[in-house]
Amino acid sequence: MKVGDRVCVRGLVHMDCLGMTGRIIDVRQSALFGPGVQRCKVDFNGKIRHLLNVHLAYAANRTGKATTAA
Repeated sequence: MKVGDRVCVRGLVHMDCLGMTGRIIDVRQSALFGPGVQRCKVDFNGKIRHLLNVHLAYAANRTGKATTAA
């Protein structure tokens, strides 16, 4: 994950930002977990939260365009 990605929370049902889409504003390597685990600072419409990337999922593109298979 990188700065600017649109993400949503997955797996943390107690989170106050559950169901909201946010934007990553900072990414750092986690010092407590192994390689590949990042600490992400995410802005959920003014609510700043620090989450591990394992608790985030890329948000679907909500441009209103849908593809249909014929």
